Amino acid sequence: MKNFILLLTAFLFSLFISGQCHYVIEMQDSYGDGWNGAYIDVSINGTTVANMTCSGFASIDSIETLSGDVVEFTFNGNSEKLLYSFYFNTYNRLNSY
Repeated sequence: MKNFILLLTAFLFSLFISGQCHYVIEMQDSYGDGWNGAYIDVSINGTTVANMTCSGFASIDSIETLSGDVVEFTFNGNSEKLLYSFYFNTYNRLNSY
């Protein structure tokens, strides 16, 4: 019984690990004074789970999701001196603004 529970736990853990997605958001500010109240909302499956902003010249933040989740990034604020890039699983750039 103990071996069965251990095997089941290992199997479920492997499903969880293989189903994860990792997003990295790089944020930059050309003046170096942060985003002055601007931020990015991150929603997963319709629920806002994080607010991200830039401090100083640059900041990096990340979020983990599961495979099949609907992930939305919404920028809020003035974007005249700001730059942000999205990466999926750290290696693949999705877009830059």
